[in-house]
Amino acid sequence: MKDEKIIIKSSQKSPIFLFQRGFTLIELMVVITILGVIFAMVTPNLNMMRERARNAALKSNLHQAQVVIEVFHLEKGFYADDFYEDGYGSFFAGGKWDVLVGKLPTNPWTGKEMDPDDFDTDEYDNLEEIANTSERGPNDDDGYDPGEIRYSTYTPQGRDMPTNWGLIGFDKNGRSLRTFDVENEIVIFVLHN
Repeated sequence: MKDEKIIIKSSQKSPIFLFQRGFTLIELMVVITILGVIFAMVTPNLNMMRERARNAALKSNLHQAQVVIEVFHLEKGFYADDFYEDGYGSFFAGGKWDVLVGKLPTNPWTGKEMDPDDFDTDEYDNLEEIANTSERGPNDDDGYDPGEIRYSTYTPQGRDMPTNWGLIGFDKNGRSLRTFDVENEIVIFVLHN
């Protein structure tokens, strides 16, 4: 018998070859570079969102403190000149006044319960300074711890009790929290009656 070769003719002009091959080193490095660029673009946004969440929590705490100060005023008839020496615990959700109510708000930057010393009672020199929102003004103080709330009162001449108060929160850079009004003007986050 003769050896016979079987030739399969294809309608294509060239034979079909199938190769199984992996990524080349250059292709792999290009993919890693693209992933690195995407990750670098996403990371700052995550940090910014985390800071915004902490500032939102601090604003919520400011609102709680605002309610507390107004409740104090309704019950006592005046604003507390020095909150943590005037039974602060009974008015915050978490304090104690004959009955255990709860605890002070949590500092969103440290994760710990707010200390009464977070309410710094530096008094304003005059009534107009309570709402002064100018940069480096009386309500734009640096040097406070992240999440700290400054509480200050104003007692006019001839009065022995405070008649107005201001409340300011500070972010991680020691700046007072600011927001923008409808006209896109900067408004400092100060609460007062």
